[in-house]
Amino acid sequence: MGLFSNLLKSEFEKWVEGASQEELSKAYEEERQKWIREGYNKGTGERTAKMKRLNFEINKRVAEEWKNDPRRNKNPNFRWTDANRWDKD
Repeated sequence: MGLFSNLLKSEFEKWVEGASQEELSKAYEEERQKWIREGYNKGTGERTAKMKRLNFEINKRVAEEWKNDPRRNKNPNFRWTDANRWDKD
C-alpha cells in the first residue's frame, strides 16, 4: 500500500512531507498573504485547502517535537507552578 499511495500523492503533498519547518512556515505565510490580498476567500473567511494542509503539518511536527523533548516533565500530575513554589515541601 505504501508504494501505491505514493503514486497518488500530488507534488505539493510530497513537498510538504519533505520540507523543513522553516520552509513550511514561509509557504504558509506566503499563502496567508495571498489569501488576505484576494479578500479572505471571497468573503467567507475560510482558509484555503493549501493553508489548512500546511497548518496541519506544522502543528503535527510541533506536537511531535514537544512529545520527544527530553526536558519535558512526563509526570501527568506536574503543574508548572509546582516548580516555582517558594515553600518547597
